[in-house]
Amino acid sequence: MSITQLAKLRNLTSETLRYYDRINLIKPNYVDPNTKYRYYSILQYEELGTVKELRQLGMCINDITSYFNDRNFKKSIEIFEKYQETLHSEIREKIELEKVLNKKVEFLKQLDSLSPVNTITELTLPDRYMITFDKPTGGPHELALAVTELESHLNEIAPIVASDRVGAYGNDLILDESKDYIPLSPFIFIEDDDIQSSLKKLVPGGLYLSMYYDGDELERYHPSFDFIKEYMSEHNLCLNGDIYQIFKIDVTLTSYLNETLMEIQVPVKKI
Repeated sequence: MSITQLAKLRNLTSETLRYYDRINLIKPNYVDPNTKYRYYSILQYEELGTVKELRQLGMCINDITSYFNDRNFKKSIEIFEKYQETLHSEIREKIELEKVLNKKVEFLKQLDSLSPVNTITELTLPDRYMITFDKPTGGPHELALAVTELESHLNEIAPIVASDRVGAYGNDLILDESKDYIPLSPFIFIEDDDIQSSLKKLVPGGLYLSMYYDGDELERYHPSFDFIKEYMSEHNLCLNGDIYQIFKIDVTLTSYLNETLMEIQVPVKKI
């Protein structure tokens, strides 16, 4: 049969068959010396079917060529076991990816039901962990570089996008009105067993005041912080540790400034 007929029967292109000829995978049974037309026998038809099935199993062309050139029963078992393990590995990776995506979708859906901005909520938070260089940066450029370097210490799938894990922390200077950048230390929240590193630091649990506010910058004072100070005064509360500014909705999720959202978490205790 002609190359066109065989290609049509196997639902392939003629160019694919020419490629298989060039790499000595499936050679035509006969090539007309005058016209150079390729002709194939039923044997090539069957071999092509095997190639197609091996491709469906994920086998690469080089392995298929090796399989055809020097195959025996033992080698066939080894090749199939190799691709079986490759598939198992890919399935494990997909399962982990699905877990990550599930968490991110859940996080994004929760953003629709957050407390209104400038509303203070008392939260009792557990001990948490973060990685940090534990030193202030000098503005948005330096902070972004520090976060990027911190991220390089994480062995995770897409740890930052669609999450509220990135922020900066510091002392009560955050609550003081200022037009300058506030010296804060960038951090990334982690799970306790995510990483063993000298960069890991405990974020103590306890009573926190949480408030969402419009904005897209860390290391900046925001007028709504006055609500925090008023609330602390009215409820006889004082500061009980470092204050945390956290990206809630940032530029990884929206291009519109009016959709960005920050959170401030202030640890407090009764006076």
